[in-house]
Amino acid sequence: MKNEHEIITLRNGIRVVLQQTQSNAVYCGLAIGAGTAHELEHEHGIAHFIEHVLFKGTKKRSARDICYGLEHDGGELNAFTDRESTVVYSVVQNSQFEKALEIMCDLVFNSTFPEAELDREKGVIISEINSSGCNLSEVIYDKSMQFLFKGNAIGRPVLGTKKSVKSFTSTDVRAFIKRNYINQKIVLSVVGNIDIDRLNILSNKYLMKYNNSAIAAQYEQINNYKPFKKEFESDSAQAFCMISNRAYCVNDSRSTGLSLLANMLGGPVFSSLLNISLREQNGLVYDISANYEAFANSGVFQIYFETAKKDLKKSIKLVLIELENLCSKKIKKADLDYAKRRFTGQLTIQNENSEQRMTDNAKMLLLLNKTETTDMQKAKINALTPDDLYLIANDIFVENRLSFITYS
Repeated sequence: MKNEHEIITLRNGIRVVLQQTQSNAVYCGLAIGAGTAHELEHEHGIAHFIEHVLFKGTKKRSARDICYGLEHDGGELNAFTDRESTVVYSVVQNSQFEKALEIMCDLVFNSTFPEAELDREKGVIISEINSSGCNLSEVIYDKSMQFLFKGNAIGRPVLGTKKSVKSFTSTDVRAFIKRNYINQKIVLSVVGNIDIDRLNILSNKYLMKYNNSAIAAQYEQINNYKPFKKEFESDSAQAFCMISNRAYCVNDSRSTGLSLLANMLGGPVFSSLLNISLREQNGLVYDISANYEAFANSGVFQIYFETAKKDLKKSIKLVLIELENLCSKKIKKADLDYAKRRFTGQLTIQNENSEQRMTDNAKMLLLLNKTETTDMQKAKINALTPDDLYLIANDIFVENRLSFITYS
């Protein structure tokens, strides 16, 4: 299969990946392999904090200049942080691509981090922390990650705590950047109607100026996992439940099979196994989802739902029945063929989302040192057998290996 991605490695080690489209819009992002997992204990939340304060001024731009830099022409400039990366990205017309690239590079490589701006932004992030604390679906996810990865940075909430955020200084910010914003952990990802030769010229023009050639630190060794059951009281009329287990890292050969199983159980469709059981047949939930998230050296499988407090035990029992069914007998070929057809169809539709493709291409290059086309992903899905899924189910879904968090 021909790889539809073109990859350039600059002389300073920064990588560039292009996926060409015929669109009039270009999606481009600078992805840095620096997130919550790379924070030291006293830096809790600093990766996300830096994502915010990158926009507060550079050597040649004020915060206002940054804010309006692309918006005058209808473009967008934004950023996000997760557990293993920070991404600064833009969406612009083709004619504005060079301007967008120059602004993004200015933010990432030339921000000045004035203390007054840092102090102002702390209030914004503390407000974000307060807001997330009011959303029990976010709270239960963060709690689940903390217990699943107890003692590891990757399990801590991305936002940090009020105490940690208040403590950050420009010295802390620069120390984290010096240690983590290094050439080998930076990828420029572009999806749009851009010529590869032009991209090569512009990448050299704006990215070759940056030369942090420090050696990337090894990923933190993940502590042993012990299943747990945690119950918390809630004032909500609803009960909230997360059932989870540690799972496979991103380059594990079983990751495709677990992705398919998660989709079968609780993918974004009415015909998922858990939706049929808990919603359609029993009327216990409005929405239920299953998700597998893979990291560089670990992963997590989670099932999440909300239900009436009186129905919590029954709902958990029905979830466990569906998991046990996958562990006790192999999937019939006809059912597996249907699941594959549904999942690969979803991938085809998702591939129309250029912003998602831009992010996925960057993260694949950061974590796997390669990219995969949709056809490559489909081939791996279609190669799965009932035996493959049976072995994975008995590794991940067995009840005594599962962990439970409830708010009721």
